[in-house]
Amino acid sequence: MSQGFTLVELIVVVVIIGILSAIAIPSFLSSADKAKQKEASTLLASYAKAAQAYYTENSTWPTTKAQLSQFVAVTGCASQNATTCKTAAPLNFATDNTASNWNSPSGLYEIRWVPGATSTFTAVPAGTFAQSGYGTAACFNSATGTTKVADSTTKGTTVPAAQC
Repeated sequence: MSQGFTLVELIVVVVIIGILSAIAIPSFLSSADKAKQKEASTLLASYAKAAQAYYTENSTWPTTKAQLSQFVAVTGCASQNATTCKTAAPLNFATDNTASNWNSPSGLYEIRWVPGATSTFTAVPAGTFAQSGYGTAACFNSATGTTKVADSTTKGTTVPAAQC
């Protein structure tokens, strides 16, 4: 009798590997998108802490990126294309006297800032990442001194509200 595997045994092994792959690959892809969300969470937490520091120092909340940049680097990419942003030098928004929107350094997110007594920052997935990314939000409340970051659990451009 010859030794070895039969064709049926090999087919069963291939099917089992296929089933395991079908289960594991979506989880892996979701993990990669969640890891990209951490970039946005870290940026927004830094911006909220910078707004808090500015308020502590000046007894008023920041209203421009130039004021915010006294405590954190406000940099980003000119494009919402991650491939372009990998090779492009980051732009410095420290001289920008507005609170308008800008792109994250990776180009995956559009950062939006609404200054005020409760400053809110949101990172909305942008460009080709808009439908597969997870948004995030942060806030600083000057009345209570609290900062908070909230991460979205659903893909798309919907961003949760960070309640300060």
